[in-house]
Amino acid sequence: MIDWTKKTAFIIGNGGTRRSFPLDILRGHGTIYGCNALYRDFEPDFLVAIDDGMIDEICQSDFPASKFIVPSDADQYEPAELYGLPHGSATPRSNAGMNAMIEAIAAGHKQLIMIGFDFLIAMEELGTGNVYDASSNYGPETRATFADQARRMNYLNWFVDQHRDVRFVFTYPKIDVNIVAWEFLCEQDVYGILVDELIEDIMNDQRV
Repeated sequence: MIDWTKKTAFIIGNGGTRRSFPLDILRGHGTIYGCNALYRDFEPDFLVAIDDGMIDEICQSDFPASKFIVPSDADQYEPAELYGLPHGSATPRSNAGMNAMIEAIAAGHKQLIMIGFDFLIAMEELGTGNVYDASSNYGPETRATFADQARRMNYLNWFVDQHRDVRFVFTYPKIDVNIVAWEFLCEQDVYGILVDELIEDIMNDQRV
């Protein structure tokens, strides 16, 4: 499933589905981009944040400044083209996961493997939960709503179609409930893989 011939990046979101993922096994198999409070538990190669509270927290922490990416003000919002609006028009706020994908592609990665991107789950409780819920800078004012998830999925569909030369792979564990997922409407293939299958692929990666 994983094409190790492609320059690979792992994009680590903070959805609950990544709670038990052994992130340390990713080292050496690709560049690791993390989002927001991930640094509290794991040091990625690069960390991306766009919310003021998280930016301040990370800047005051011991996380290396050379690995911390704060996107430009313009990139912290969804692109006007997505809505058919003139450049510079007001649009909704983006999210750190999408910004991490942008940074990885800008760095030349041609295969993105996403972990903890729960906004693809079209179920309010599962799709909006976060590993860091109720902790500092993760109060009700920053929690994504179900409407936010639908909008993020629309952005993702558009984004995938803008990068036809990139392979997008989304990873989830087996869950003992019937999952409802948002539909991919983009014109290129997007791949899904179970956590156990990804771990097996990583263990069989002969480059390391």
